[in-house]
Amino acid sequence: MVTSKEYNFLPQEQLNLACLQEAKELNRYRGLSLSFLPFDSSISRLMNAIGMECDHRLHSLQAVASQMRLDVFANVSQLKETPFFNKNSQHFFVVDENMGRQLLVNAEEAAEATYIFFSWLLETNATPELHQLLTTFVTQKNSEYRVLQECREQWKVGFSELSFAS
Repeated sequence: MVTSKEYNFLPQEQLNLACLQEAKELNRYRGLSLSFLPFDSSISRLMNAIGMECDHRLHSLQAVASQMRLDVFANVSQLKETPFFNKNSQHFFVVDENMGRQLLVNAEEAAEATYIFFSWLLETNATPELHQLLTTFVTQKNSEYRVLQECREQWKVGFSELSFAS
């Protein structure tokens, strides 16, 4: 049987994987923030705040890489500028409750997957210098997932109450 401890990456590989994931997350949250802007500004602000946390994590990764004298993506700024538009979607902006609900469900699922990803990075980590950083990221990603889960649940309730009031 293969255990996760058999998958030890070099520190540079772990940092690169974490940078790629966080840049992807940052771009996704930026897109969600813009998508919700005309329909629900509070959700837009939440997605923007979560995106800023991703940006802070990217800076933390760069700082640790610098301390360890490792070259991670020198072009992290380029990663952050990757387009976040979904070309498969008919609309970019949320146009109705169903679209908003689906985007929140997708955001929750992606946050859970990212939490699992960072848990896996922590579990396979063999570099003491990365342990605290990855532990912090796992805690933050779990909180992010829980916030999005609660947001989706509360958002649905809010619209149900509005529907009954009409």
